Amino acid sequence: MTVSEHARVRQSSRVFSASIFYIITNCELGNPKAMLTENLTRFQNHNYKADTEYVVKVAKTLLTPVGIWPLYRGNSMSDKIKNFLQTGVIFILMCFLLIPHVIYTYFNAEDLTREMKVIAAQVFSLLAIIKFWTMIINRKGIRYCLQQMEIQYRDVECEEDRLVMTRSAKIGRFFTVTYLGLSYGGALPYHIIMPLLADRIVKEDNTTQIPLPYLSNYVFFVVEDSPLYEIIFVTQILISSIILSTNCGVYSLIASCVMHSCCLFEVVRRQMETILNDETSNLHRRFGKVIEHHMEAIKFAEMIEKSLNIVFLCEMVGCTIIICFLEFGVLKEWEDGNILPLGTYFVLMTSIFVNVYIISDIGDRLKEESEKVGESSYSIQWYNLPTKIIKNLILITLRSNRPSTLTAAKIFDLSLQGFCQVCKTSAAYFNFIRAVFE
Repeated sequence: MTVSEHARVRQSSRVFSASIFYIITNCELGNPKAMLTENLTRFQNHNYKADTEYVVKVAKTLLTPVGIWPLYRGNSMSDKIKNFLQTGVIFILMCFLLIPHVIYTYFNAEDLTREMKVIAAQVFSLLAIIKFWTMIINRKGIRYCLQQMEIQYRDVECEEDRLVMTRSAKIGRFFTVTYLGLSYGGALPYHIIMPLLADRIVKEDNTTQIPLPYLSNYVFFVVEDSPLYEIIFVTQILISSIILSTNCGVYSLIASCVMHSCCLFEVVRRQMETILNDETSNLHRRFGKVIEHHMEAIKFAEMIEKSLNIVFLCEMVGCTIIICFLEFGVLKEWEDGNILPLGTYFVLMTSIFVNVYIISDIGDRLKEESEKVGESSYSIQWYNLPTKIIKNLILITLRSNRPSTLTAAKIFDLSLQGFCQVCKTSAAYFNFIRAVFE
């Protein structure tokens, strides 16, 4: 035997001895036969990596190209430099699109009434920049959530718990795909088709050209002559795609993580309701496990809220403004009889409504699932349990009286009531703008 083979044999022996010691120790605390059987037949989720990949695949696909996916980042100096350059270039490109567009809108636009509808695109780009830096600043907290997600899929105790988790993952994926379909379905015509159908710009030499997707004023150079004009045209489409991917990727990450947090509370509730069905289990140890899982679910939800509450605030406030100006755009295109721009603005407005609704709904779901844990702890036959276990049960009930919630920068909770407030506020702002500019 070589030295490395001897080392592997010694390591295996130590692992086997530790396992036997763990089994014997646990057998002394409860029913020996039941404990031995449970440890030898413990459920193992061998597909935990595939399950985790399914949950985060969409967010990972969208956020990795822009350099803000928090996992799988090397710690070497070369990796840090590469990541710094990647995020720096993406941020510069976003500013290259947004700043000249804002300058043109507020200083060069001849008809401000017609240009009011493009403010929605500017706010959308600003939201992407805020999300971009939020992901960078809170990278550690988001990485912790994703790592815990993989650990929780790996350590799931039975197939029923795994099915609860995968079902929530499918709901999160459905929310994501719905929003992506509406966003890209409205954004692609806005960036590509509408400029091709818009009125041509007449140059000083009486020639015409297609307007840029984002009418911009580049202060230091004039974009009129070929091939610079064509390069800027394509560049704006590419940058707008990056901005759209950033917004959609962060949204997908939010939906996936929050739905996973909901399923953790649902797993705790399921374990609570079925804990008395297994007569061979050690109730004291099982209740200890339930409390441990409950605390893990609470900590996971708190970390999500802490890392992304600024994003939640920006989403609620920014989407209110975007909906307001998209409604204004729909009204103007209706008056002008432009069917394609009308449909484009309507699809974009619908996607923002869906965005706000889903974020409000998953916030409501999280609060509801965390409250149901307390209801389940009261609904079981607690009066037949030993006194020591009842004390543990009281701890769960008391903690559930303060449910986990998602907040918009600690200002207000995300809920369906907040969605109704967004709808009413955007309608009020729309009426104000229509009264001022008409």
